[in-house]
Amino acid sequence: MNDDLGALIERATTSSVCDALMKRGLKQFMRQRIRPLGTSRVAGAALSMERVALDAAGRTARPNAEFVDAIENAPAGTVLVFNGDPGHEAALWGGLLAAAAVQRRLGGVVADGPVRDPNEIIELGCACFCTGSVSAGQAGVLMLASIGEPVDCGGVRVRSGDFVFGDVSGVVVIPKGLEREVLEEAVDIEDRDQAAMRLIRQGRSLTETMKALGRA
Repeated sequence: MNDDLGALIERATTSSVCDALMKRGLKQFMRQRIRPLGTSRVAGAALSMERVALDAAGRTARPNAEFVDAIENAPAGTVLVFNGDPGHEAALWGGLLAAAAVQRRLGGVVADGPVRDPNEIIELGCACFCTGSVSAGQAGVLMLASIGEPVDCGGVRVRSGDFVFGDVSGVVVIPKGLEREVLEEAVDIEDRDQAAMRLIRQGRSLTETMKALGRA
């Protein structure tokens, strides 16, 4: 990630990014079940992976070594995006994997499913968004079905290379190639919202503030 893009990310929020996307008719916000562990904030290009039930019809298991290789070979800053089988509460991520991801300087994880070892993940500083935590691992429950193929995560279709951005408000996905355009507009939206916040805190009424911003 270049410095200019990083500066935009620091000034934007998922709320302002979501507004910029919605102006383009893009509903790219994940469902509220995807929540951060701790105070996680994540931003980077997606690498998508899917795990399904062992007995999923028509699906063939890929060697788990491919999953390990993907973690070890992903470029720094990559955000791993997982989709698991919703009928099985098996962890899609855990402490050992988080340790490896931190060593590889990956951007973090977004999982439409639970994780385990949440305290370890937080202590390691591995940004993680998920649906909750469980004790059960994947062995005997889920299999690796695909790496790099589009997945549905939190109600959003995510393709490898899309830009994933998450903070305390949730996760949004910017289609590949629109990162700078959307983030620049998001920063403008955020700046105007913060200007409105200052007016209200100075005693201006909400009606007056909205008129001043041209939103009345």
